[in-house]
Amino acid sequence: MVDISMIRGTAAKAAASLVGALALLVGGAVTAPVDAQAAAPLGRVCMFEAPDGAYGLGHAAFAVKVRGEANHWIYGSFGSLNDAPKAGWIKGGTWEQARSHFTSVRDQDHGGARYYTRYRCVNTKDGDVKRAQSWYGAVKGRGYNAIDNNCLHMSMAVFKGYSEVLRNDSRLPSATRRTPDDYFEKVLPAAHWETAHSL
Repeated sequence: MVDISMIRGTAAKAAASLVGALALLVGGAVTAPVDAQAAAPLGRVCMFEAPDGAYGLGHAAFAVKVRGEANHWIYGSFGSLNDAPKAGWIKGGTWEQARSHFTSVRDQDHGGARYYTRYRCVNTKDGDVKRAQSWYGAVKGRGYNAIDNNCLHMSMAVFKGYSEVLRNDSRLPSATRRTPDDYFEKVLPAAHWETAHSL
């Protein structure tokens, strides 16, 4: 024989659990899974490169994305006569503006041909633009020196200032005793940066 009181007790408990769950959901204690788009945005850095710069050793420039903003970048370079001022420059703008700037620079030593011709990028889990700008200022403050404080030093300082992940990546060695061409063609691919894009 079926015990009616037992069935009523079980039904009452189930109803109470359902009401409790609904109350928590309405009250905000239980939330739906976070949408993937709401997750913390990735950082992103790009090195622009002029292979024929510096008498064929190459010239490097940088761009870093402002995390949390849909399309705002900080970009610049250090020590190029083609991309004045030689002492260094830094700007802010959209990706399209950054790319357009590097596309528009002309090589004064080679009949006005396009100076920057390629770039590589990589995403980062972190990104601090204020810190990147601080590192830019530190390198610029030391003054341009072709041996140990040049455009490649500047770009890598900005990238490593921006991202602790990149700062601690052993695959990204010091820029000293390396040319921008060598770093762009060998070091960045070995550190799993993206395939080179043409400008």
